[in-house]
Amino acid sequence: MSVYRHMARLIDRMRDRHPPSTGARMNRSALTADSEALVFLNRNQQVQYASPEFFRQFGGSAEELCGRPFRNLVAPDLREGLESHLKQLLLGARDKYSHRTALLRRSASPLIATLTATALKGSSPNRALAIQLARPADGYASRAASRGTSLSEMSVKVLEGTAAGLTSEFLAAHLFISRQAVDYHIARMLRQFGMPNRAALIALAYSTGILKTGTWPPRVADGLVK
Repeated sequence: MSVYRHMARLIDRMRDRHPPSTGARMNRSALTADSEALVFLNRNQQVQYASPEFFRQFGGSAEELCGRPFRNLVAPDLREGLESHLKQLLLGARDKYSHRTALLRRSASPLIATLTATALKGSSPNRALAIQLARPADGYASRAASRGTSLSEMSVKVLEGTAAGLTSEFLAAHLFISRQAVDYHIARMLRQFGMPNRAALIALAYSTGILKTGTWPPRVADGLVK
């Protein structure tokens, strides 16, 4: 069964158990797919229903997360683009969208996952979205990191500075290199790890152990410098 058909059937079961007249929100027990990180958004892109695994990943209860804009869980640099794609789904311009993204968690490193969104059929004003968050298969993160974890000394400094929120201009002045050189090192690491932007690169670096957790300013783990 495709993921889209599975999610459509799941939302149908939830609606049968909790018709609209009983309220928009549901608790964890309303879902049967306990091991899947599934979330359902209303037309305003707010969390409406979610699976137990979704609540576990993001460290909140139904009361805390339901009604919250989904964009708040997405890395800031990715929010505008994702909102645009989800809006197309809600308007009926497309039926599905899938992309790797980085999501923020309360007490853990960012979650790198493939976000698959599908529009649930219905009249446009009542159209809703079902989203599945699929983590990479076991070993994927370590393989992704191992494709290029041997970083140059300058790339390490650029990565650490970027993780600290420093701009390319500041890093260039601090490292005595040009801004173009800073951007080159960032672009090179994006290619190495297959990430779409800086936010996703930093999230991957934390989730795979390239950047140490629990330290500030950010530091690359020992043994990764060429």
